Amino acid sequence: MTDHAVPPIGMRMVKTAVAVLICLLLSALVDREDMRVYSTIAALLCIQPYAQDTKVAAIQRAVGTAIGSVFGVAVLLMEMYVLHIWGTLTGYVVAAVGIVPVLWISVVLHSANAAALSGIVFLSITVTHVTDATPWIFAWYRMWETLAGIAVGVAVNAFQIPRRKRRDVLFVSGLDGVLLTEEDTLTPYSRVQLNRMLDDGIQFTLATARTPASVLETTGALRFRLPVVVMDGAALYDMARKRYLCTRPLPRETVLRCEEIFQAQGFQCFLNGVLDDNLIIYYGEFQNHAEEEIFEKLRTSPYRCYVSRRYFKDCPILYLMGIDRTERVEALRDALEAAGLLERVKVRMDSAAGFPGCSYLKVYERSASREEMLERLKGELGLRRSVLLTSQEGHGDVVVKGGANQVVKRLEQLYEPYFWKRN
Repeated sequence: MTDHAVPPIGMRMVKTAVAVLICLLLSALVDREDMRVYSTIAALLCIQPYAQDTKVAAIQRAVGTAIGSVFGVAVLLMEMYVLHIWGTLTGYVVAAVGIVPVLWISVVLHSANAAALSGIVFLSITVTHVTDATPWIFAWYRMWETLAGIAVGVAVNAFQIPRRKRRDVLFVSGLDGVLLTEEDTLTPYSRVQLNRMLDDGIQFTLATARTPASVLETTGALRFRLPVVVMDGAALYDMARKRYLCTRPLPRETVLRCEEIFQAQGFQCFLNGVLDDNLIIYYGEFQNHAEEEIFEKLRTSPYRCYVSRRYFKDCPILYLMGIDRTERVEALRDALEAAGLLERVKVRMDSAAGFPGCSYLKVYERSASREEMLERLKGELGLRRSVLLTSQEGHGDVVVKGGANQVVKRLEQLYEPYFWKRN
């Protein structure tokens, strides 16, 4: 299954169905037909992707239930002993106006997400049973039926089949062709499951050729705790603090020599450097449409700072990048080799997505490598083992085909196997 196929049935959906079934069984056990509706609604609303969200939702909905019940009973008492207007236009206006303080107090008590539920409880009491002989009894039932649904939702969402947690392993994934879709995004399933494991304490990071800016733009919704390996091993970046922890800059004389060859071959090169933890990209006169399009697309990013190359002085450069037709890029690589530079630098050539017939050429410091940065990170964490998930044979420890969802599912199996399964 690819990421463009129908999304899988997730555990949240299964748990929602289980919670609804339990509420229906409880309503049958106590022989309360109305409980089927109110408890199942409350349980459904409490099943959230993350455990912390479920706790917050439960508290807010309990508060909302109390608010709706109190105002519902107040309207009942007014109708019984004062107003006697139910069934008239005035009675309907009173019910409608009564919704306003119910919603307002929910917001004031920081339970805005439960405002709709408080309104449901209020209306279920006032509209349905206002003319009954003992309406406050039904108000009591409404409140406890809703609270029962909340309790069931919280309990079901918290339930986990016993698993072992492998927190002694550093799990590593790439981005392109691994975690990201063809649209450069995370699938909703991947985002939720990765965040759940990150909150749970998984030792997980990324190793990619992308810059920190690109990683932040595509995975900013993930709650990373560990630094990520970026720029094909030229840097180790702390996503939380927005800091470069370790870099492998090119020697200045090498940068100048490579720049000369780029210019001699008719290329405008982007010099990617780091200054005070800021990504600075120096550029010159554009030589082709692809260069200009990349500049116009990325220059407004808050994570990048584009500066004219004439201001390039002593900023440490982590890599140079050029883009053009593939045959011209190959000629540029040949020119770098003829100048003897391939013995001093690491050159990476990749097809340019979005630019048919074009390729990127990137020049890094020779010792820059993802493997070396990952070993450094393992040492800092005190870990001996790492597992790299990839989609390409021969490029990692675990090869996963089928898109990001399958990668995350495999990661789950590796990180938290069922207790009866061996490593």
